Amino acid sequence: MTLKEIAALSGVHSSTVSRILNSPDDSFASREVREKVWKIVRETGYVPNHNAQSLRKRGTREVPGGNGLIDCILGRTKNMEDNPFFSGAARAVAAQALSLGYSVQVFYSALEPETHPLAIKSARQLGAVVLGRFENEAVERILESQYKNIVYLGRNPINAAWDQIICDGYMATQTALEHLISCGHTRIAYIGERKHEVRYKAYMDMAAKDRLEKDSSLIVDCPQNGAGGFQGAERLLKQAKLLPTAIFCATDVVAIAVMSKLLEVGIRVPEQVSVIGMDNIDLAGYVSPMLTTVEIPMIEMANVAVQTLISRIKKLHRIPLKITLPCKLVIRRSVASINSGAFEGMYI
Repeated sequence: MTLKEIAALSGVHSSTVSRILNSPDDSFASREVREKVWKIVRETGYVPNHNAQSLRKRGTREVPGGNGLIDCILGRTKNMEDNPFFSGAARAVAAQALSLGYSVQVFYSALEPETHPLAIKSARQLGAVVLGRFENEAVERILESQYKNIVYLGRNPINAAWDQIICDGYMATQTALEHLISCGHTRIAYIGERKHEVRYKAYMDMAAKDRLEKDSSLIVDCPQNGAGGFQGAERLLKQAKLLPTAIFCATDVVAIAVMSKLLEVGIRVPEQVSVIGMDNIDLAGYVSPMLTTVEIPMIEMANVAVQTLISRIKKLHRIPLKITLPCKLVIRRSVASINSGAFEGMYI
């Protein structure tokens, strides 16, 4: 399979295919075109011929990778469309693997392991990257029986003895809450999951330190997806004794759904209620108002995950590694300051 053949199957020019596969932040071309190209790449098992590339450039360099296959497993979502953060991470994993001479052909959900034909899985499958934690400990044993080499990528550390690439959700939540507090907010709601969730723990720890108002009516336990966010906002509006001045949402997808519900009932963001999310997905910069959020460095996490997996495949390290990447506050327009005289100039 060549770039020209992939281009013919996807209906775009070969240069477009090349730029999609080599985009460092998975941003070239429209989402539909990117997904079509990557689907063909996975189905055909395309891996670039680095030797040919080197000859064309009249240079010499070591050919990376060993042209093996790795899997990409969704830990807490059933399909790529459910979670823009992890779908973006999956594409970044595929791109980084491809650049190192490996192919990611199989994406499947740990919630539905029957979607992956484990019984006929090729012996060439060298390892897997798991995106996001999973609730069922049996899944851990199943995966360990199928793969010798596993790397986990997520916001919450897990107990498995795997290599882990983490952007600490606890610290990211603290960053979000500190920003809200600096803008004068203390009556802050929480919308997201609670069970085994470090974001919820960070919220409760801040309340325990009297940094936030303690009011159980401001806490809503809901799935961290769009439907969960919309329903979570509905429940908050019904159960809150007094509306919060700000809402912390566990993901950007939840935050965008919450803003949609607030708009539907006539509550203005951020003039009446501020909203902050987490992840910094592409859509966060295009909704109205643009979403203030804490960026989780998804592309960098995916790149490090693939590099760590290949290191383990090649037996360059044996002990489980835990690599933590930093988060970053991204200030946009969904959070207003309620400090006296500090409202103007808060937006970027």
